[in-house]
Amino acid sequence: MRGRTPDTKVSVFALILGLTCGYDATAMAGALLLVTDHFELTTTQQGSLYAATAAGWIAGALLGSRLVNALGRRKTLLGLTFLYLVATGLAVTAADPLWLGVGRFGQGTAIGIAIVTTPIFIAESATTRARGRIAVLYQVATSVGISMGYFGGYFLADSGQWRLMLAIPGVLALATALWLLGLPETEHWRQFRQEGAARQVGVVRAIFGPRYRKLTLFVVTLGFFVQATGINAMVFFSPRIFQHIGYTDDFGLLVLPGFVQLAGAAAALVCALTIDRFGRRPVLLTGTTLMGLGHALLVIGFAADSPGVIGFLGLIAFIVGFNSGFGALVWVFAAEGFPDHLRGAGASVMLLTNLTTNLFVAQFFLDVLNAIGGLLTFLVLFAITAVAWIFVFFLAPETKGRSLDEVQSYWEAGRRWPVSGDTHAAAS
Repeated sequence: MRGRTPDTKVSVFALILGLTCGYDATAMAGALLLVTDHFELTTTQQGSLYAATAAGWIAGALLGSRLVNALGRRKTLLGLTFLYLVATGLAVTAADPLWLGVGRFGQGTAIGIAIVTTPIFIAESATTRARGRIAVLYQVATSVGISMGYFGGYFLADSGQWRLMLAIPGVLALATALWLLGLPETEHWRQFRQEGAARQVGVVRAIFGPRYRKLTLFVVTLGFFVQATGINAMVFFSPRIFQHIGYTDDFGLLVLPGFVQLAGAAAALVCALTIDRFGRRPVLLTGTTLMGLGHALLVIGFAADSPGVIGFLGLIAFIVGFNSGFGALVWVFAAEGFPDHLRGAGASVMLLTNLTTNLFVAQFFLDVLNAIGGLLTFLVLFAITAVAWIFVFFLAPETKGRSLDEVQSYWEAGRRWPVSGDTHAAAS
């Protein structure tokens, strides 16, 4: 590690952890095709396995806000990798659906903590120049990890190795822990600790108080739209969606979803390379537009009763749009906007809305898709995405080139940039 810049070290961490989180999200997608027959699961029981993961994410988000301040960013990240390894052991040795669900809940808890802690660690460890780029690289790695989960499922499907499918992300979690051993705790957390724990009193009151209320409501609404527009429905149940648009073999159910995610990873990579030039707002609005286009193509395909190719293109458009917009940037707003002592709580409040919405999507999406069909399902998702675009257009600020202090001052002043930053072009 000698000779690398701090930004490079943080970038490698973001890449490894992104691969871990992404692979975890779709390891179950391939395994589910085998687990369903192995345990004779109903559609509702299949959804419950994903709901167990989603419930773990919620538990992790609640724990993360406390751990990230009490233990520090680095120790929290190391602890969650250990938790993930233990939970992976439970999942891969499960003899019945209950213990498989317990293992997935534990894995989800670790991922939930990671979702809270990682944006904070990146925001505080990276330089202002590289902060946005590294946050997007994390999304790139997550998308690649999602693809790896589908491809791994395809290559292991014939041998029925669903336990191995669930074990692979544990290896990635171990690699994350080993890399973290060479990274220091963030200076922001050190300063926060020196100021004393007294500032933690009344955290909930503070983030909903007059100074931060607008930021809190903004990130909470963003958290809702991230899931309500359908991203984890596309990730968790992509093989089932491909079944609905006409694909039946393992290649169509696992490899094609993997290629869709690779397209999303490429889009996120382009975003990473251009975000500092074009800014947050244009990228976010363009990505949301593509998400709406993707849903529209799926609606057209189902309306024409021939969703095959059109549906495939719609899925690509949606994933590309999400990864280059919402997926890459929404977490940045909470990490940038709250001060040090509220950053963990702010990220957790955003995630609670996000993950609660995700819990309902995980549990009920398959039942809804089977009950009302693809046309109405994706028409509803299109309408939600349109509302999300309007929300971003009117309320998302531009934070390109701003220091954390400037961004925090913007929200503390009721969505007004400080005078010293008036030379920057910013939308309010």
